[in-house]
Amino acid sequence: MDALDANENMLALAKEKNVYGRLIQDFLGTNRLDIEDGVYDATVMCGGFLEGHVKCDCLEELIRVVKPGGFVVVSMRKVNLRKVPEYHKLEPRMAALQSEGCWKQVSRDTFPDYCEGEDGIIFVYHVC
Repeated sequence: MDALDANENMLALAKEKNVYGRLIQDFLGTNRLDIEDGVYDATVMCGGFLEGHVKCDCLEELIRVVKPGGFVVVSMRKVNLRKVPEYHKLEPRMAALQSEGCWKQVSRDTFPDYCEGEDGIIFVYHVC
């Protein structure tokens, strides 16, 4: 299991947990990460879709690094889908990637008290 974050301090915290193999300091976006195609069984993003953080154009890179048959999991505060203008495009972009044959939605679940009293939402996609 590897960790990716643009923030050196967050990676230092990740290192202290002693569970990550590789700590990758980079921005997740349209840039190509220093990760080979189809390396991972799954990618999980938690806390990335916050105002001022990643944009919707990062989804292709999450898909690229996952093996066909693997999964992409995204969890976030549900309110950000309507509160953050950038994320108004998130679900339409997810649907477009499904139409393009990149992945297929497995689930879209909401749940209470995800973070600081806000409801959460988890998207799970199967990579084609």
